[in-house]
Amino acid sequence: MKKILLIITLLATAFAVSAQDNQVKRIPSKGYDPNQQQYTTFNRGFWFAAEAMGGISCHLKGHNLGFTEVDFTAGYRFSQYLRAGVGLGARYYIKQEELRRGSIKWGMPIFLAVRGNLMPGEYRHAVPFYSVEVGGSVRDGFMLRPSIGVRIGEPREAFVLALSYMGQNLATYDSEGGKCSKYTNFIALRLGYEF
Repeated sequence: MKKILLIITLLATAFAVSAQDNQVKRIPSKGYDPNQQQYTTFNRGFWFAAEAMGGISCHLKGHNLGFTEVDFTAGYRFSQYLRAGVGLGARYYIKQEELRRGSIKWGMPIFLAVRGNLMPGEYRHAVPFYSVEVGGSVRDGFMLRPSIGVRIGEPREAFVLALSYMGQNLATYDSEGGKCSKYTNFIALRLGYEF
């Protein structure tokens, strides 16, 4: 009988100890605060991107025109598949004398931007994305710039690398030396950061 009471006492003690283990307060892991909002996991909210790009026109005959550009875009993130905003940039033309009218080598693009992921990004470190920018450039004219690329990083903080096509109306001269506008095709590589 003493053996049975001893076994029951040991089992009851073991159950009590294991029940106590579930009630122990745990020290939070480093950087975790249950009262703090984790904004990096939100799908909606403010969106900002800063990017640098460089490219060249695509003329098979004649002269080609190079450019470098820095853009800043701010807007709203509706979901990981859709972000919309407005952008402003500074562009510098390289060897512009053959194709572009004027002695000022600077341009200022102003555009509307739509961007989003092509696949879910919650569990991926690298996600393909699309971007379309429509607007104009001061001293030139209409601009269209679709891009395809990859975002590398977290869902709300990532580096971007993309290949862009840019169609730009350039202020130029016609064959008789008169002023006109010519639609010019460019290919560009862009690198940036967005959050």
